[in-house]
Order: sequence, then structure tokens, then C-alpha cells
Amino acid sequence: MSSAQERIDPIRRLRGIWENPQLRYPILMLIYLLIGGSLLSYALSAYPEQIDTINRWTAIVVQKFISVFTPLTTQRNALVTLDGFAVSIIVECVGLLEMVIYSACVLAFPAPTRAKDWGIPLGCTAIFGFNVLRIATLLVVGRYWNEYFDFFHVYFWQATLIVMIVAVLYGWIKLFVHR
Repeated sequence: MSSAQERIDPIRRLRGIWENPQLRYPILMLIYLLIGGSLLSYALSAYPEQIDTINRWTAIVVQKFISVFTPLTTQRNALVTLDGFAVSIIVECVGLLEMVIYSACVLAFPAPTRAKDWGIPLGCTAIFGFNVLRIATLLVVGRYWNEYFDFFHVYFWQATLIVMIVAVLYGWIKLFVHR
């Protein structure tokens, strides 16, 4: 084999990998995830007041949601209380990382730009809503079945977040991509 052919072979292999959609999608997703995660990491350190505002806003939404079912709830800053049991909303609670993961999946997916333009904001809104429901159920579990709080917080809802991202992605594909 000549030296010119040896130089072309790696390029052909890379082109072959890139042309395979089953390989291109995860590569693109990881690239978008790296970019989105880096931007999120930067934002978390560069804009602490805005992040605190997101935490407080999430606490307000959670409190308003629970108050539909019971008047025994209060909210102060990023703290939500249900009849004496309180949770503090921190940045990990609001779903920003899940939104970054979901957005990376949408951006990498071979779909029209218009579908992505709808998919990212609607999917992130769904993820936020799911997190509100998650926090509300944690408040209920913590208040009425406190011995199960750690299990629900650490195991159940963490695993469920993965399922939720996949479900929202699947819903976007079914509604906006494959009509």
C-alpha cells in the first residue's frame, strides 16, 4: 500500500463513520451535550443571582401547584413547606441539566429545523412541569411518609428523570418529526 493510500484510509474510515446515522447521532449528541453542559456550567458560576431567581420561581410554581390541593403549603424564597415539612429548591431540582440533555438529543436528531424549533422549548417546558410534579410529590411523601423520602428523592425520581427525558423525546419525534 502506498503512503497516499495509508493517509486516505483514516479519512475514508472517518467519513464512513460520519455517514452512518447510527453512529453520527450519538457523536453529535455528545458534542451538543459537551457544548450545552459547558454553557450551563459557565452560567451556574457566572450568574448566581439569576440561578437563585430560577430556584425561587420554581419554588413559587411548586407552592401554587400544591395550593390547588391543600392550603397547608407556604413558600419563602426557594423553600417550600407542606404542613411543616420543607424542601429547599436548589439548581439541581429545576431540571436544567435534564433540559440540556434533552436539547442535545433534539439538536442531534435528523429532523427539520422547524421541528427542532418547536421541540426544544415545548420539551423543556414539559421537563419543567415534570419537575414541579416531582418536587410536589416529594413534599407529600416527606410530609406523610417521611421514612420513604430518601428512597423517592435519591432512587425513584432519579431513575424516573431518565424515563421522562426519553418519553419527552419520543413524544417530540412522534408529534413533530414522524407525522
